[in-house]
Amino acid sequence: MDAWVPYCEAFPERVPAEIYTGGFDHREPFEGDRGIRFEMRPGGERALASYERALARKREAQRQDG
Repeated sequence: MDAWVPYCEAFPERVPAEIYTGGFDHREPFEGDRGIRFEMRPGGERALASYERALARKREAQRQDG
């Protein structure tokens, strides 16, 4: 069975792990993105806010673990 591969306009072959699972904020430039950045869908504010809170908790836990 084929695995699902995340892709988008900026990364048509595969979204880099640093963005997809690593928490890189792709509203900022990322090597190879061809100048295309994350754009939130209309109505996506709550989902983005939830993601940002979860990411902050994850980073704080990593910081505390050393």
